[in-house]
Amino acid sequence: MRDFEADDELDGGRRASDSIVEIRTGLFRATLLFGSIAMALALIVAPAAKRGADYVVSTAAPQLDRMATGSIGSSNRYTVRRSVLQRTGARPCVIFSDGGSTGAC
Repeated sequence: MRDFEADDELDGGRRASDSIVEIRTGLFRATLLFGSIAMALALIVAPAAKRGADYVVSTAAPQLDRMATGSIGSSNRYTVRRSVLQRTGARPCVIFSDGGSTGAC
C-alpha cells in the first residue's frame, strides 16, 4: 500500500494540475494588466498626438488649406479646367456632360 502523506510532503501538497491552473491564472492576469495599460495609453496618447500635430500645422503654415475631401450634391459628370495663368480669385471653368459650362471658360 502507498503512503499518500509522504507524497504530499515532497511536493508541498500540490498536484501538477494545480500548478498549471496557477500558471494559467497568472498569465491571464498579466494579459489583462498589460492590455488595460495599452488601452489607457492609447486613449491618452492618440488625442495628445493629434493636438500636437494640429499645433504644428497651425504654427508652421497658417495659410495651409486643411480640406481633405469634399462632395458635390448632384451626380452629373463634369470637367473642371483651371489655368495657372488665371488671375487669383478667378472662378474655374466647369464643363458639364451636356455641353453647358460655367465660370471663366
